[in-house]
Amino acid sequence: MGAKNAPFEPHSAVVTSVAATMRYRERRQQQTQALARLDCLKGVAPDTLARLAASATLRAFMPGSIIANEQHPLSFFMLILQGSVSLTLHDRAGQEVLIGILERGDCLGVVSLFGDRFRGATVRAETICYLVQIPLAEVRAILPGAPELERALRQIYQRRLVESTLGRVPIFSRLSPIERIHIARALRPLQYGRGAVMLHQGAAGDALYIIMSGQVVVEQNGQAIAYLEEGDFFGEMSLLTRQPHNADVRALTPVEALALPAQDLEDLLASQPELAKQLREVVEQRKAAGRAIQNDTERQAQLAMVLKHGLRRGTHLLVRDLSLCKPGCTICEDACRSRHGSSRIHFSGLTLNGLEIADACRQCRVGAECVEACPEHAITWNNSRALIITDACTGCGECVPACPYDAVHLKPIARLHQSPLWSLWERWQRWRTPVIELEAVQRPQQRAHKCDLCHGYNDLACVSACPTGALRLASVEEVFPL
Repeated sequence: MGAKNAPFEPHSAVVTSVAATMRYRERRQQQTQALARLDCLKGVAPDTLARLAASATLRAFMPGSIIANEQHPLSFFMLILQGSVSLTLHDRAGQEVLIGILERGDCLGVVSLFGDRFRGATVRAETICYLVQIPLAEVRAILPGAPELERALRQIYQRRLVESTLGRVPIFSRLSPIERIHIARALRPLQYGRGAVMLHQGAAGDALYIIMSGQVVVEQNGQAIAYLEEGDFFGEMSLLTRQPHNADVRALTPVEALALPAQDLEDLLASQPELAKQLREVVEQRKAAGRAIQNDTERQAQLAMVLKHGLRRGTHLLVRDLSLCKPGCTICEDACRSRHGSSRIHFSGLTLNGLEIADACRQCRVGAECVEACPEHAITWNNSRALIITDACTGCGECVPACPYDAVHLKPIARLHQSPLWSLWERWQRWRTPVIELEAVQRPQQRAHKCDLCHGYNDLACVSACPTGALRLASVEEVFPL
């Protein structure tokens, strides 16, 4: 055979390499141009689009396929190249609600990208869909150097939050997505700090307020009568009765709210008689509930306990049924200590509705004080909605006094070798090794320690060890229904 046919002849290899590089560049340019044509990326710089394309994977979904589940956060940012998808979620009453239909040029995953906690929707392919999938970590790494991309995606994020918040409010969830979008245009976003009084008893009503994130307490003459959270609303009573507010509304955590001005609400109710009827029913129910709790000292005491101990700050609580638990039993605490080095849970006799509640991290859904206090951003939420302490922890201890429930402690970092022989070996090594004056690397001697629902394990040590089934993870709604 002639030399020109030799497959590994040097000149041939160079030509092949150049051709492959040209094909790669041409393909990358095509991908970048395809991204530039998507509405959600209009105005984004070409070099930013090229970086997105470098991490992108093309995915195809058949009609009816579940792309994302409401119960689990998306771990990818997704761009719709072709087809349409539906977004649905469940409102506070448990009814499935259609939030909207997304088509070519739109995107998924922005709530997971910017949100400090998970708020999800089920995404279902309505037609054959082709999506570009990019890991969220890659997008986050690009955003600091791409202000136009961050600005565009944050606008989508804010719009999705408003749409999903309205969808979670039962009286609005029965409206069509188009009707909710019309309402969304009239809403004013508001933010309140922890402890701020959002409504004052005796003041005139000016708007209906919808809680987008956070938790509030309703207090009448200084007495707590109700507790509200994401998807709840307030202020309607004053508007419908044309009387001053009959209670204070105070933020327990940082709160993001949406205000629907009085005139816009009046116009909406005039065009939606059924909605007006439902809202009046809510007013009557709340009046009755307020009267009931004022005459029920036990319920007042329970609500005060819930607020003091943060029993509704998370989604679940570790509880045990005392009828199934032998007095003095510490098997669950011993199991926690065995797995984690020291027990992260304790029981001090805090009981509610027949269940004893563990003294442990509440896994606060929003406004977690430990997260706010941490200077290293070492405390974050995992996919199971538990707050975990990462290796970024320096053991500074700022989170310990910040937690209002005494759920975080500092724990010495165990050394791998503690035997006397090893200590002797270390001393001898220091004696024989010349001392070089360099700036010492300070390694943390301790780190924050708290319950994280056994992050990294397939079970909860305490629950698995309980021989009678007395200990379990219960929803906060079961422990204290609102």
